[in-house]
Amino acid sequence: MVGKNSTEFSILIPAYNEAGNIVFTIQETVKVLEGFNPNYEILIIDDGSVDNTYRNVIEFLSSNNSKVKIEKYTPNMGKGFALKYGIDFLRGKYVLFLDADLDLHPSHLIDLFKIMQKKNADVVIGSKMHKDSVLNYPKIRRILSSSYYFIVRFLFRLPVKDTQTGIKLFRYEVLKDCISRILIKRYAFDLELLITAHRKGFKIVEAPIKLKTKRASGRIGLKDAFWVLIDTFGIFLRFYIKKYYN
Repeated sequence: MVGKNSTEFSILIPAYNEAGNIVFTIQETVKVLEGFNPNYEILIIDDGSVDNTYRNVIEFLSSNNSKVKIEKYTPNMGKGFALKYGIDFLRGKYVLFLDADLDLHPSHLIDLFKIMQKKNADVVIGSKMHKDSVLNYPKIRRILSSSYYFIVRFLFRLPVKDTQTGIKLFRYEVLKDCISRILIKRYAFDLELLITAHRKGFKIVEAPIKLKTKRASGRIGLKDAFWVLIDTFGIFLRFYIKKYYN
């Protein structure tokens, strides 16, 4: 394990079959961080990709930024597993979760950090439900997101409207404290993490985003939505019956 907090910002990017996007995502993230705060690191977690994601990153890194690293494993285990796997490699005081497809630009980090400082928050999450968010994504995803919000609101009374948007900023010690309790590896990882943070008394604040989806239909289909609900029901049982998050 690398010693923590010797770096200001750690950017954690889970990637599964993102060969066509990952190098550009790294380049854009580097550009933002070099202009904002050059004391950073970027870690890509290759979540069992079966395309050229890993090779493309290695070829890019051979002649470029030493602040960027990649770790990999097989088989594919899901985004939640990838994020949890990556934590022990990080050294930053602040950790940003960033999706690999660049639907959400890394420049959001600047706004999330400003909000964290202004509101003395422990966690700042991008939210599609924020009144100032600008959204361009498929109708089916809008329907699924809105439906899931009402389910989560009814079941858990979380003080946030959107748990699933991929960009989130944590204070390292808060993330480290919460993530060891997380059981979900794939579909409802974000929800479980935020529930844990909330139950521990950490302050969570939502931030507006600009979302522009490149995929015509997105990655979340009805089958994925079904498994999100199954994972959510598991969290519900642990929350109310087993009192796991107390």
